Amino acid sequence: MRDRDLLARLTEAEALKQGVIDAALDAVITADRDCRVIGWNAAAERIFGHRKAEIMGKPIGDTIVPPHHRAGHEAGLARYHRTGCPHVLGQRLEMEAMRADGSIFPCELSIHEVKAAGKVFFTAWLRDLTPMHQAQAELARQRERLHQSEKMSALGSLLAGVAHELNNPLAVVVAQTTMLEAMAQDPAVRDRAARIHAAAARCGRIVKTFLAMVRQQSPVRTAVEANAALEGALDLAGYGLRSAGITVQRALDPALPRIQADPDQLGQVAVNLVVNAQAVLADRPEPRILRLESWAEAAGGIGFAVEDNGPGVPEALREMIFDPYVTTKPLGAGTGLGLAVCRNILGAHGGSIVLEPGTLGGARFVVRLPTGEAGTEATPHAVAAAPTRHRVLVVDDEPEVGAVLAELLGLHGIEAETAGDIAEARARLAAQRYDAVFCDLRMPGGGGAALYREALAAQPHLRGRFAFVTGDTVAGPGAIGALDPQSPPPILEKPFTPQDVADVLARLEERGAG
Repeated sequence: MRDRDLLARLTEAEALKQGVIDAALDAVITADRDCRVIGWNAAAERIFGHRKAEIMGKPIGDTIVPPHHRAGHEAGLARYHRTGCPHVLGQRLEMEAMRADGSIFPCELSIHEVKAAGKVFFTAWLRDLTPMHQAQAELARQRERLHQSEKMSALGSLLAGVAHELNNPLAVVVAQTTMLEAMAQDPAVRDRAARIHAAAARCGRIVKTFLAMVRQQSPVRTAVEANAALEGALDLAGYGLRSAGITVQRALDPALPRIQADPDQLGQVAVNLVVNAQAVLADRPEPRILRLESWAEAAGGIGFAVEDNGPGVPEALREMIFDPYVTTKPLGAGTGLGLAVCRNILGAHGGSIVLEPGTLGGARFVVRLPTGEAGTEATPHAVAAAPTRHRVLVVDDEPEVGAVLAELLGLHGIEAETAGDIAEARARLAAQRYDAVFCDLRMPGGGGAALYREALAAQPHLRGRFAFVTGDTVAGPGAIGALDPQSPPPILEKPFTPQDVADVLARLEERGAG
C-alpha cells in the first residue's frame, strides 16, 4: 500500500514537473553525458520545428547546432569530459542555433550540469532572440528615418538661407538684363543681354526647384504644364546628366493641355524620376540614354514617362518598388522613399504611376493624371500705366534690389521711393501717404511682418495694397499667410521679372478696388 502511494506521488510529481516544463515559453532541452536528447519540451518543438518523438536520442550537435559551430561544440564537450572544467556552463550566452529546415537564428542559451543517480546530464534553457533582433532592427530603422527627417529639415533651413542670398543678386541681374534687352539699340548688345538674362533665369529656376522640394505647405492646385515640370527636373539634374555622359531624348507633346495640380509636388515627382534614372545610368557602359515623353490621353488627362536604358528593376522587386523603404540602390545610397512619395502625391491628384515595359531595355515609369476641375488659369495681367500721382514705397535692405524694383515700377508710370531699412520706412510712412508698399520680408529691426502691422495700424487704406518681396519660399509664404489668413498679401518672389511685377501690381489693384 505504501509503495503504491509512493509511486502515485512520484507519478504526480513527474507529471507536474513535465507540465511546468511544457508551459515554459523558452525551449528546455535535456541531454545525457554524450549530448543525446532525452528531454524536449513543447516550446522546443515550436522553436526548432522538430517533433519530440523524432528528436529523442539524437545528438544535439547533429540537429540544432549549425554546421559551422559543430567542430567547436564537439571540442568543448571533449574538453569538459577530459578536464571537468566548464567553460560555458552556468553562463548566459548569445549564439546561433539551427531549425529543422536548416535556417539559422540567434538565441540566448544557458546550460547547466545536473547529476542524478550517479549520472551526469545537461539541461539547456534556450530563448529565440529573433523577435528581439527584429525589434532592434526596426528601432534602428526608425532612428535612421528620424535622422534623415532631421537632416531634411536642416537642409530646408539651409536652402532657405542660401536662396535668400542668391535670389537678391539674381533679382538684380534678371531685372536689369530684361530692361537692357528691351532698351538696347544695338542688336549685339540685345543678344548679349538676352543670353545673360537666360542664364540668370535658369539659376533662379534651379533655386526655386530646390526650394519646392523642401517647402512644407498645403498643396495648392493651379493650372500647370507637365512639360514644364519635366524641363525643370532636367534643369536641376543638368550638371549630373552631362558629367555622366547621359544623352537626353525628348518627345514632349507641345500641345499638351494644362492640368489642375500642385506645381511643386508635380515638380517633385519629375525630379525623383529623373534623378533615379540618372543614378542607375551612372555606372552603366555607354551609350547612356534618358528619354522623356509626354502625351495627351485619349480618354482625357495627360501622361508622361521617364525611361532609361539601364539594368531595369529586378523581377523580385517589381511588385513592391513603390512600397516605402524599398530601393534598388546600394546600402547607404538611397532611402527607398522617392517612388513611395511619388505614388502618394499622384494618388492625391487622382493619378497613377506604374512601371511598364520600355523600348530602351531599362525601366520606364509612366505617370497618368486627370485634367482636373477647370479653374481660372494664371494668365499674364496687362497693367495700364498708372497715373504719376500713384506713389509706392519700396523697402529692402539690399539697395540694388530696391533700386531695380523701383525702376520696374517706374515702367508702369508709378513714382517709387526706396527705404533701406525698417527705421527709414517708418519715417517715410509717418511723413507721406503711399498708395502701396513693396516690402522685403527678411530684414533687421523686426522685418517686413512688423512693418506690415505698423503700417496698417497707421494707414488702414494699405490693407490690400501691401506686397511682400522675398527669396525665402520655404518659410516665407507661411509667415506671410499668418499675418492675414483670410486675405494674405501678394508675394513677389526673387528673382522677379517685369511680368512678375506687373502681375503683383494687378493683384494689388484688384484687392484695393475690393
